[in-house]
Amino acid sequence: MTSSWTTHVADARGRLQPWRGSIEEAIARTHQRVSMHAHVDQLDIVVQDSPRVIRERGHVGYAPNGWLVYLSFDPEAEAFEGNLGEPLERTLAHEINHVLRWRGPGYGTTLGAALISEGLAGVFVREVYASPPEPWEQSLDEAAELSSDVLEAWDQTYNHADWFFGAGQYPVWAGYRLGYQIVAYHADRAAEDIVALTQRSASDFKTSARLALQ
Repeated sequence: MTSSWTTHVADARGRLQPWRGSIEEAIARTHQRVSMHAHVDQLDIVVQDSPRVIRERGHVGYAPNGWLVYLSFDPEAEAFEGNLGEPLERTLAHEINHVLRWRGPGYGTTLGAALISEGLAGVFVREVYASPPEPWEQSLDEAAELSSDVLEAWDQTYNHADWFFGAGQYPVWAGYRLGYQIVAYHADRAAEDIVALTQRSASDFKTSARLALQ
């Protein structure tokens, strides 16, 4: 079965033109790598010029549903050109896992669901690229201290900026770090692979959260 990805470019100012080839090649390589693990068809990828990126990368990804990924780039960011190789591939692979999850149980609206959705995407990249966690996924020193907050709020709606971007009382990237720690702990002990785990409910990971964050 053919796995179709269609790339659309939103670059009216032409600022991405010198790097179009590099971006498209990275997308093609990601497609090839991901296809060795999961079949993802009928996907639109929008490549756009935008200043809203991860400054350390010069780009960012976003998957709002199961059929669409946005890849945003700022060619004026210092880190932009140096991250158009495997770092960009890993960003896209992360979003592809979100696409798979959207096509199953969905990203979710509770803290537990968000932690697991982000953790699954991070561990999926680990499996596809044999790569260590990204800087925002590395172990959190305060994990044990935050475990009670995580478990108490697991099934509740949450403030994404507070938990994931450091906008409130929690450390910056706390949600990404905690989610990766929980899913990595669970995946390393599970009989299922990461693609199968991507279809699991967040509730299936709650016991692992309790153990992983001790």
